[in-house]
Amino acid sequence: MADTIVRAITKDNNFRTIAIDGTEMLQQAASFHQATPMGINLLGRALLSTLLVSNAILKGDERLAVTIEGNGPAGKIVTESSATGLVRGYVTNPQVQTADIVSAVGTEGFLRVTKEMDGESQPFTGSVALASGRIDDDFTYYMLTSEQIPSLVMVDVAVDENKQVHAAGGFIVSALPDAKQEALDRFYQAVENMPEINQTLQKGQGTFGILERIFGNDNLKQLSTEEVSLYPDLTKREYARMLATLNNDQLQEMVEDDQGAEIVDRFTGNKIQFNTEELQNIMDQK
Repeated sequence: MADTIVRAITKDNNFRTIAIDGTEMLQQAASFHQATPMGINLLGRALLSTLLVSNAILKGDERLAVTIEGNGPAGKIVTESSATGLVRGYVTNPQVQTADIVSAVGTEGFLRVTKEMDGESQPFTGSVALASGRIDDDFTYYMLTSEQIPSLVMVDVAVDENKQVHAAGGFIVSALPDAKQEALDRFYQAVENMPEINQTLQKGQGTFGILERIFGNDNLKQLSTEEVSLYPDLTKREYARMLATLNNDQLQEMVEDDQGAEIVDRFTGNKIQFNTEELQNIMDQK
């Protein structure tokens, strides 16, 4: 069953909400990296949170690029996402083995978000200090301070010691401008009492089931459902275009000193080889 993202509003017009099930996507992403269960957990939380926020604030062909750096042993966590349900990311040190998320990420750092708008606009970058190092909390703080949209981002990943992902999902709930205080109070009480997100998914209650556990079925109007997935792999031709952005002296150095070039894709772990003839062709075409 494909991973999905569901958008809905409450019938009382107090909240807009998005939920995601990214279990299969995370299992696929985990296979690209020699990650520990903690490394997979971190990657999953970042991918899910980025997808949720990008679908809340982007439209069309816009994209979101995120860097999380808390000076913890995990190092930087980098993600990219589109408004159409595509995402990718990596953890600089996927073999991190701390006991908890906050210790792995660290708390002395920042979350930086760059929105790539249409081709005629300059990218917009916003940066906030980490709120807790739990990643979803940090995105919640970003939504409030940089986007000025009161929201709650909550994600959950269940991965075992054998690196099997049993569930990965979450939600973002944003208060609409006329949200009533009593509705906000009920919402936070419901979130406090709801079961863990991974339990809802593992019981087969689906993506929409995450939202039902908060608002109930009678107060939700589903707007859309779309599939989510990882970005497709780049082709060798696309990597060649990247190499063509280097000057000829740099390319010539690769020919003479290294007898070729190897590019390692940080998102997938793929290794792309260019021999001396291919590098020479790139220089000739320039």
